[in-house]
Amino acid sequence: MVEHLRRLIGPGTTMVGWQEVAIAGLAAVASLWAVHAVSASLVSPDAALFLVGSMGATAVLLFAVPHGALSQPWPLFGGHLVSAVIGVAAADWIADPALAAGVAVGGAIAAMQLLRCIHPPGGATALVAVIGGSAVHDLGYGYILLPVLTNATILFALAVAANYPFRWRRYPIGLARWDEPPAPPLTSRHLQAAVRDLNVVVDITPAELDAIARRALAHATEDDASVRLPIGERHVHAEAGEAVTIHKRLDDDGEPRGRGYITLNVLGRDRRRETGRD
Repeated sequence: MVEHLRRLIGPGTTMVGWQEVAIAGLAAVASLWAVHAVSASLVSPDAALFLVGSMGATAVLLFAVPHGALSQPWPLFGGHLVSAVIGVAAADWIADPALAAGVAVGGAIAAMQLLRCIHPPGGATALVAVIGGSAVHDLGYGYILLPVLTNATILFALAVAANYPFRWRRYPIGLARWDEPPAPPLTSRHLQAAVRDLNVVVDITPAELDAIARRALAHATEDDASVRLPIGERHVHAEAGEAVTIHKRLDDDGEPRGRGYITLNVLGRDRRRETGRD
């Protein structure tokens, strides 16, 4: 019963240490202060509070989930900008505020999906363009650049700066660096432990990660295809009772070279009998 209830309500986010909590919290304080200061200088203080609401949601993603797919630069900038465009257009063309709000958010969702830049706070950016009052409406399409693009840029710059000293949580994810220790065949337990070791919120469950890893291995070995790895400092692990054959690539002249690829064929007991290998 308890397990069924847990599946219904969904898993919680990954546990993180106090260092991660401090980094995310302090960075969010600095970013929201900067965003509010910029917004208040462009529009009235009341309207600035609406804008901070949208960017506050972005701060959660950039500082608490810096490696999430929805936190990366294209979703950040593309999501906010396309949502701002649709929100301003809805406010201009639709007189009924309720309908305009619905069209703004619905249109923003559709546009973000089509452009592959889904960023949930973009929905709030579109909504603010409709319900932000005269101070926001008076900005017209200028709302897209000032304050939306300006605030998104502030958050992006602070996310890069705040996360960069910590190589395992650098933002964007392309800047992150992890050690690559030798690894035996993976199990679900290993994947869950690895997620915990990252010490950052990962917006994918261990079960989904396990499914992805297994599908990737299945695709890599379709039709008895070999797994090809660049030659370098690599560690090979095989379960007891299984065979590993390593083939070094030969150049056209038949001479082995120190660079290229190695091919690993791991055969189980049944396959070894079929091929006559002992």
